[in-house]
Amino acid sequence: MSPRSSSKLRADSARRQARSRSLLHPLRDLAADFRDRMRAGLRDRGHAALQPAHSGVIVNLRTEGTRLTELAERAGISKQAMGKLVAEMEDIGYVRCAPDPVDARAKLVTFSRSGLGLLADAGTVVDDIWELYAGLIGERRLSTLRSSLLTLLAKLDEHGEGERADAPESGPARTGRTRKE
Repeated sequence: MSPRSSSKLRADSARRQARSRSLLHPLRDLAADFRDRMRAGLRDRGHAALQPAHSGVIVNLRTEGTRLTELAERAGISKQAMGKLVAEMEDIGYVRCAPDPVDARAKLVTFSRSGLGLLADAGTVVDDIWELYAGLIGERRLSTLRSSLLTLLAKLDEHGEGERADAPESGPARTGRTRKE
């Protein structure tokens, strides 16, 4: 066997071993399936104007309202980019912007009545997806999967291993998740 053939065999073996333990593809594919089902479910419930980028506003906006700068920080994007997303969502009627009553220089973003309806519909869609997945692998296995993933993420954060090289240094924007997920 030539040295090149031997190297190729070792590389193929290493690749197979890495693939057998990699979480990247299964997690990516599951996330894509979940996102697609969320989009379709919300579209079916009348939220056709909603764009994927708007999720950065939806998941980071507290029901009592959030300052625009905090929204941007929590989403891990610039204030200008968040301002554009908020303006789009205001145009389609999901949020309102007003001066912050505590600091008139700041802009407070709140859900409109339609936005609160969107949240309720999103909850229903998440429940529908959960039921579908539980029907495929069982409620217990699905709950265990979610719990295990959250435990792993918490442990990574505890040990400082959850940081990405390109992420802000602290806060939910660093990992893109909040503690109560």
